[in-house]
Amino acid sequence: MENLKEKEKIIAGYTAKGMTARQIADAMCLSPETIKWYRKRMLSKANATNMAELIAMLKDEGVL
Repeated sequence: MENLKEKEKIIAGYTAKGMTARQIADAMCLSPETIKWYRKRMLSKANATNMAELIAMLKDEGVL
């Protein structure tokens, strides 16, 4: 998943740890809506149907 930006990889990592959008937003000084937007964009880039699938893909590729 080479086309993910660094911020997207960070969000994916936090998501993999079970953090909510609110928790990720607080950690990154962003709004929860911004985190949700990033997640939708990442799903689209990866052609994944949900975050669990995306996380699995990223782990398989060694990104996470």
